[in-house]
Amino acid sequence: MKRLFRLVAVLTLCALCLAPASGAGSDSDSVARADKLYSLHLFRGAGVNDDGSPVYNLDKVPTRLQGLIMMIRFLGEEEAALACQEDSPFTDVSGEAESYVSYAYRRGVTNGTTESTFTPGATLSVNAYLAFLLRAMGYTEDGGDYAWENIVPFAVSLGILSAEEGASMEADGLDRGGMVDLSYRALTCPVKGGEATLAQVLLEKGVFTAQEARNAGILPGADAAFSVGLSALPSMPWEDAPDESAIDYAKKSVRTSEGLVTAHVLTVNTKNPKVRVKTAMVDNQLGHTASFTKIVQNSGGAVAVVNGNFFNSYGNFQTPIGHVMSNGEFLYGNSGLSSIGFAPDGTIYVGRPAVFTRLVSGEDEWSAYEINTPEQDDNASVLYTPAYGEQVVMKNGGWALTANQGVITEFYSVSAGAAIQIPAGGYVVYMGGGYSSTPYFHIPQKGALISTEYYLRVEDEEGFALDNVREIVSGAPRLVKDGEIVEDLEPGFTEARFTTASSSRTAVGVNGDGELLLISVPAGATVRQMRELALELGCEDAFNLDGGASSAMYYKGNYLTVPGRELTVTLQVFVDE
Repeated sequence: MKRLFRLVAVLTLCALCLAPASGAGSDSDSVARADKLYSLHLFRGAGVNDDGSPVYNLDKVPTRLQGLIMMIRFLGEEEAALACQEDSPFTDVSGEAESYVSYAYRRGVTNGTTESTFTPGATLSVNAYLAFLLRAMGYTEDGGDYAWENIVPFAVSLGILSAEEGASMEADGLDRGGMVDLSYRALTCPVKGGEATLAQVLLEKGVFTAQEARNAGILPGADAAFSVGLSALPSMPWEDAPDESAIDYAKKSVRTSEGLVTAHVLTVNTKNPKVRVKTAMVDNQLGHTASFTKIVQNSGGAVAVVNGNFFNSYGNFQTPIGHVMSNGEFLYGNSGLSSIGFAPDGTIYVGRPAVFTRLVSGEDEWSAYEINTPEQDDNASVLYTPAYGEQVVMKNGGWALTANQGVITEFYSVSAGAAIQIPAGGYVVYMGGGYSSTPYFHIPQKGALISTEYYLRVEDEEGFALDNVREIVSGAPRLVKDGEIVEDLEPGFTEARFTTASSSRTAVGVNGDGELLLISVPAGATVRQMRELALELGCEDAFNLDGGASSAMYYKGNYLTVPGRELTVTLQVFVDE
């Protein structure tokens, strides 16, 4: 009965509240609908009048670019599109337009008119705009939902327009007023795969508030936005038959103290012998970046991929922040942040491990405090491996130990600016003057055997152990610890963008069953919302990975969150046959 009531409510709203418009162009009904779309952040107009009211130009002909932008808004992904910094293959778009076009192209929802042109100013046909709207509702031509020549009758069957309006628009062409009418109607029509309307989906994505939706007349009642369960939201092509023993996907919405948050959630059973979790750095080289699509394509068959550590995205040398271990080797070692580690048997560790590298030659020992970090001070001791590059340039005077194939080949003083070659089969250790002047320091002997091992300087309070750990990523701020929300903020993560600002975010966590949770919120959330979300999802431990324009999530052929920049570190999940 509840399902029947919901369906009746939706159909009643379509029939009563959204009767066919009497006309397009600057018709008063179209203007009223434009005002409502404007209030819902779905229609900007073409500027503002002297009194501050928006200019709609409803009698003008819409362009291909304008239609694409409307589709992105109706997908609830405008923020992610504007953050996109990847280039498009099209030479006829630039500025903000390129962000929209590149985002949609890389997400696979639009193509160019040729390999090198998008033709943004081309006239938008009614068929083309209906295709944009239908895609936002989950319907596609490729998916077999409709044929191009029958797109108008299909849209009529959904209630987006009447048969008479379709015939009129096909004959006379589409103007911006007609585009507004179609857009407004689509909001109250059911999306593919459920009883939810497009408006309810966008509400759960946080595009507008429930009050804004009620004011615009697109909800049947005060509680209607939440009367449809998440199971009624449009399903992904692969969602119908999840492999619950390995990895599962769910789209979940949680009402937090700061508003509704909707997240893509991947739950990974790392104890399943078919499951492998891997940390990947582009080319295994610090400073190397690549587009998310290329990272996924080069992963070797990863089922799921999310972005990893924060990194120096605006610097010339784009180094990560925190620990990065891949296949048992630290590509970067910088203690102080929360880390998650994975052992081959599926055991997951979460903590804040203080990792050093012990160098042993005979009875002598030395410690490297960090791995491949660019900063060097007088008291530093830093291990540089081939992941850093072919050479390391000294930023400070001190000493350099070079080892190759387990043998000390050099130990000599260096000055600032000296370039030291890093052996392909070894490493270089920078030792500052303060480090090497301690009374217990022993001078390394050239030609002596030397070995290295990673160890914890102090025991981790949460039990993070390096034994058998092969993959590690790090992040901040911490969200949940031992099943409780964490209020403290790590040094360096106290700015508004890490706390009070709402931004696209990625988080990693472990639930009470020991399963890995990968969480992506493309529409944005504050850290407070992420804390409450992680706790509601059952996380015993959780922390943020990089966010903003770095937020990324891929699962089974679908780019659920598309980043606005190239990435360097990702966390990847494989399910072997």
